[in-house]
Amino acid sequence: MAEALAGGIIRAGICDGLNITISEPRADRRDFLAKTYGVRVTEDNRVPVKISGTIFLATKPQVLPEVLAEIRKIPAPRQLIISIAAGTTLSFLEKILPRSPIIRSMPNTPALIGCGATVVVPGSRVNAEMTHWAVEIFHSVGSCLVLPESLLDTVTGLSGSGPAYVFRLAEVLIREGTAAGLPEEAAAELVGQTILGAGKMILETEISPRELRGMVTSPGGTTEAGLKAMAEAGFEDAVRAGVRAAVERSRELGKSKD
Repeated sequence: MAEALAGGIIRAGICDGLNITISEPRADRRDFLAKTYGVRVTEDNRVPVKISGTIFLATKPQVLPEVLAEIRKIPAPRQLIISIAAGTTLSFLEKILPRSPIIRSMPNTPALIGCGATVVVPGSRVNAEMTHWAVEIFHSVGSCLVLPESLLDTVTGLSGSGPAYVFRLAEVLIREGTAAGLPEEAAAELVGQTILGAGKMILETEISPRELRGMVTSPGGTTEAGLKAMAEAGFEDAVRAGVRAAVERSRELGKSKD
């Protein structure tokens, strides 16, 4: 995700690579990031914190406490900190970094290709200018909304984990297509383009998914037969259960930190 953000920031012209410093423990990844994006790299987590106006905490949640222990005494009140660590609450972060303005965010993996969906939550010491700046950054890798932290577990279960649900659906569709005789490459292209097109119709037509589904579903036709079979197999219940399980897990992660 750090790579996606760095690439998006550079492509959008927000700043160039020389003004971005990434801390990365692996030497091969440091070499790759430096050559690909022209960014500065280091293995010392303290270096970017000392020299940057905006600091991204782009680590796995389980690694974050160790990183915070390294950097906690460095940030000044003027430095904005943006966390993308899932299940890590503002109260937890503000307790460890009591002088810092902190924004909690939940991006998703399509940010890697500039099609991410991100939600940001400003902390108690964040002003409107800082929030606008964070939104501008995340707009460089897709869309961005500002919402209350009380909704972030739901966001995590929906859009944070959502790409995996779509990928799983794609796996099944491709498998069924190949089982029915399509070459795998052809099935993958048809499924990928179908998912892309359906998503763009939701975003660009201002027609609800329910209405769009109705436009595709002719009485007595193939789509109606497919949807009926999916309903009988428990499609809606399965999706509902998956989202709720992910939301609950996000809540559990937050409670374990606080």
